[in-house]
Amino acid sequence: MTQAIAGTLKVSNDCIADLAGYAALECYGVVGMALSDSENGVTRLLPFNVLRKGINVSVESGHVVVDVHVILEQGVNMASVSSNLVSSVKFILSKIAELDDVEVRVHVEGMRAR
Repeated sequence: MTQAIAGTLKVSNDCIADLAGYAALECYGVVGMALSDSENGVTRLLPFNVLRKGINVSVESGHVVVDVHVILEQGVNMASVSSNLVSSVKFILSKIAELDDVEVRVHVEGMRAR
């Protein structure tokens, strides 16, 4: 049986981004994380070792906001995949990082065949 230890837990934005990235990749219909170049209008599929570049973590009004930029598999229902993605990221951040007040925003940057 575990006992609670008094104190605070501090989790870095990079750690939150990594957890969110791995949770996103486990969701059905997600091909990978995306990085958009706004100057050229080009979106790149990121390799698995740099997932956090496709995720922005910030604090707004006292709660954590996670913006997840993804590329989805062609032919999937974007609404259901996005809903599952939000649930998965919130669950992982709640269980591992002990963050309960998290807002997850999904940005679909493109569709791609697997």
